[in-house]
Amino acid sequence: MKLLRLLGKGLAAVLILTAVAIVSGAITVWLATDKDKVQLPRVIGMNATAALELLREQGLQPKVSGREYNEAVPQDAIIFQRPASGSWVQKNSEVRLVVSQGSDAVALPNLTRLPLPEAEQLLQRFGFTLSRVVRVHSSERPTGEVIAQDPEAGALIRRGSSVAVLLSLGPLEEPAPALTLPSLSLLEPHSTTR
Repeated sequence: MKLLRLLGKGLAAVLILTAVAIVSGAITVWLATDKDKVQLPRVIGMNATAALELLREQGLQPKVSGREYNEAVPQDAIIFQRPASGSWVQKNSEVRLVVSQGSDAVALPNLTRLPLPEAEQLLQRFGFTLSRVVRVHSSERPTGEVIAQDPEAGALIRRGSSVAVLLSLGPLEEPAPALTLPSLSLLEPHSTTR
């Protein structure tokens, strides 16, 4: 009996020592791998250049994966990051970022006095489309020139919006004078006196 008790105590001590060894080994492995981990800082709202620099200093690989228009976030600031801030990641992990292009509202250029093809090209360059062209006679503008636009020049509108223009057909031509019949006296033969 005494031998059995001694063996039981010895076995319990071996089991306790084995458990302690396993736990301390796991802690050692966790600490060793934790050295290669870093907690992601929050870069949303930061200037893109500063955010890239901060992430590189943390031993991460930042990558701009896209650019989007955003009314609330200024141009060149970070809109989105993946993985999210606060996450623990391995060093040299890739962090994807989306950068703001700012507001997509742009001041509409002045189209008046431009020929229609030039006005349309200018609209396309700013990201707008020509929606409607109304033609009217104008004694002040030559044929084919823009007289007015809607919305008016300088208005802040979103890219992709459409713009209507009023186009000159030139001055209204006066109708030709009505033909009048010659008087009857002109039609009578001339009398000759001898």
